[in-house]
Amino acid sequence: MHKHELHMGLGEERVTLHLRVLETTDLHGHVRAYDYFSDTHREGAGLAALAHEIAQARDQAQNSLLFDVGDFMQGTPLTQLWIEGNRTDSSALNPMISAMNTMGYDAGTLGNHEFDFGAEHLTQVLATAQFSIVGANIAFTGSQPQSPLAQRLTPWTILEREMYDLDGRAHRLRIGVIGFLTAQSRDWVSLKTGNRVSVAAPIAVARAEIVRLRACQPDIVIALAHTGIAPAPKPPGNAVPMRDDAALALAEIDGIDVVLAGHDHLPFPGPHGPSGTGIDPIRGTLHGKPALNAGAYGTHLGVLDLTLRQVEGRWQITDHRAELRQPSGIESPAVVAVSDRAHHSALAHIRRRIGSLDTPLHSFFALLGPDPSVSLIHQVKLRHGRIALAGLPEAHLPLIAAAAPFKAGGYGGPGNFLDIPRGPVRMNHLDDLYMYNNALAAVEITGEALRDQLERAAGIFHQIPPGARDAELRDRAIPGYNFDVISGVSYGIDLAAPARYDTQGCARSGPGRIRDLCHEGHPVRPDQRFVLLTTNFRLADGGKLAASCRPIALPGPGASIRDLLIAEFRRHPDLSVTAEANWRFAPMPDTRVLCHTSPKALEHLALLRAAGLSVETDGIDGSGFLRLLLSL
Repeated sequence: MHKHELHMGLGEERVTLHLRVLETTDLHGHVRAYDYFSDTHREGAGLAALAHEIAQARDQAQNSLLFDVGDFMQGTPLTQLWIEGNRTDSSALNPMISAMNTMGYDAGTLGNHEFDFGAEHLTQVLATAQFSIVGANIAFTGSQPQSPLAQRLTPWTILEREMYDLDGRAHRLRIGVIGFLTAQSRDWVSLKTGNRVSVAAPIAVARAEIVRLRACQPDIVIALAHTGIAPAPKPPGNAVPMRDDAALALAEIDGIDVVLAGHDHLPFPGPHGPSGTGIDPIRGTLHGKPALNAGAYGTHLGVLDLTLRQVEGRWQITDHRAELRQPSGIESPAVVAVSDRAHHSALAHIRRRIGSLDTPLHSFFALLGPDPSVSLIHQVKLRHGRIALAGLPEAHLPLIAAAAPFKAGGYGGPGNFLDIPRGPVRMNHLDDLYMYNNALAAVEITGEALRDQLERAAGIFHQIPPGARDAELRDRAIPGYNFDVISGVSYGIDLAAPARYDTQGCARSGPGRIRDLCHEGHPVRPDQRFVLLTTNFRLADGGKLAASCRPIALPGPGASIRDLLIAEFRRHPDLSVTAEANWRFAPMPDTRVLCHTSPKALEHLALLRAAGLSVETDGIDGSGFLRLLLSL
């Protein structure tokens, strides 16, 4: 490529400059290359390993910027302990912020899980961040605009950086950076901040704020969008009002030049990334604009190389190259050093014994049939729910409970499964079983709405033609935590039928997949009423429960699911868990599906056969998954 060229006929020199944009997203507390859930080193993940990759990427480029797209704080005992105040040095920085400061981030935005611990903790964390924090669709209610958090968070910022063209000449570039949070987190953020913070739909806000930002004459505008990438809803007009995947719509807005996405943990670009009208998963574009999504947990670094040319005094993006890089096993000594004290505190915490198991707990077959880990969560919800409902008007209604496997393979890889062996149970096992700070919640729900919830969960499976041989069972783009299993009722899932809801949550016509929905052996009537035990997160953010049920105010402070699990382990010296066999796939003669699980599942195949499931093994695939062939 020529360093500079003359504009034909005008004699105007066109200056060329290369800018490398680096992205991390959804780090979820993974500062070190360490799996605190299994208490083992984890190669190829974490910010310390990415730091080495980032340093190399910077060395290769004359001009570079580093951004984070949210959900950096919550997710591992390392950051959890700091947030809970279980630290010896109250002045110590949050280990993730300390690592990010060390690496010299230019700006970041907030994810929904940044609000998990309330406004005070978030304010404390952000006060020590040495980089800009932007969030255009995050607003503060009442007198809150003068709060420290409001003062720290701005809708957008303009970074002024000296950058060099291909001839080595310096130019002062103005890079506009604007942030957006997924709209579906609105209720969750409001709940966790005591209604002091609100989240607006990002598209309307973006259109207004981009006008203001562009009035300040930035050279380019980069959107840090904590929201996923997915095709626009079909058919037109059937859109879900508060969508989790607004990145494509943001890219369509004039004035936004680059979109850095996150939230859905799905790497982009790549051959397995989302595709559809306006999405190019190979070149890495949304409506023709450069885009990235670096996945989650520090397993990828997003690298976007922009070619900028100055034409008539204005910079324009004329070309780009987008890629994802995986870190090597080398960790940054600087990041390791600043997180060392927190790391050793976390190790001491996770090695505390809280009980014992008489049977192993795992999620190897959570998407195939009865799962003991899900049944245990049902068990503790039901035990506490009966006590909490005593004396309330709804106490006479049938009590049922919902739970989902947090770790069930998919894009998380063959290590993304729960695996707690028989014997002593330590805190790291509990963290692995239930990693979120959700509290018990109860709702009154009708039989019709209950069926609707099960239909949403059943969308994790592909439609299987009768007579198919080795068709892929699971849609890997849908995370396992969306597969709610509901205890206290029995039902079948007919894979021959199309899912009632598509991956964007839009309803399709048709009868759906749920068959023979019964309670105590009797068909569930559409108007039958139940009390469903779920979590405050499901009510506020996920599962779309709010529109189809009536919340029930349980007495006392919200009971943490993690605390209920600790109490259960301490109540039983040798806890034994039996999976509730309450759901199944509807029979499909001469039909076989392909399933992927951990190679460790080989030791437990007898459980499937004892449950009446016919499975064969088919070796290990190129990604390290054990292939199972399940006859329907």
